[in-house]
Amino acid sequence: MEKLFNIMELLGIIAFTISGAMVGIEKKMDLFGVMFLGITTAFGGGIIRDIMLGNLPPAMFESHRNIEIAAGTALLVFIIGYLTREYYSRHLDMIETINNVFDAVGLGIFTTTGIQIAINTGYGYNKFLLVCLGMITGVGGGLLRDIIAARTPVIFAKHIYAVASIVGGMSYLWFLDIDFQQSSAMTLSILVTFIIRILSTVKKWNLPRIN
Repeated sequence: MEKLFNIMELLGIIAFTISGAMVGIEKKMDLFGVMFLGITTAFGGGIIRDIMLGNLPPAMFESHRNIEIAAGTALLVFIIGYLTREYYSRHLDMIETINNVFDAVGLGIFTTTGIQIAINTGYGYNKFLLVCLGMITGVGGGLLRDIIAARTPVIFAKHIYAVASIVGGMSYLWFLDIDFQQSSAMTLSILVTFIIRILSTVKKWNLPRIN
């Protein structure tokens, strides 16, 4: 199970790093800015979660391997963006779609792993806290990304985002309650979050707002 957890976490880091790096390129940031934004997107939610749980220093500072993977991923995205910059600028809608897919993958994975880390820390009895921490882990990096990039955070304005994380987190706890194996519960809850997020983007589902 630990191996699956590590694989999921690694995939989430890569997905969110790509998402953050692509926003950095869109905002015309330099290499450092793109890498910084990618790493912040990948680890921001986890840092907030660990601080709330009292797990200090946050997990990202415990091992340099994940940071190296995120930095390498962001660098690769920058190089690809640089080599295809003319194509990139002409197909922004397609680039945004790709970004949304990676963002949805990261959201689903980090929501679930965030809850599991909180359970492992000893808070399995408090389901409200677990769902909140799962959401914070899932959306925190994207929130910091958007603030740094000087744009309205996606979770507050564009399509269903935090709600997808909440529903996915609740589904994970429900799957565990009905005695699904942890690996199956994790996979299914990630799919729930991913599907809701992608459908909300394709169907342009939004929460009510005052125009």
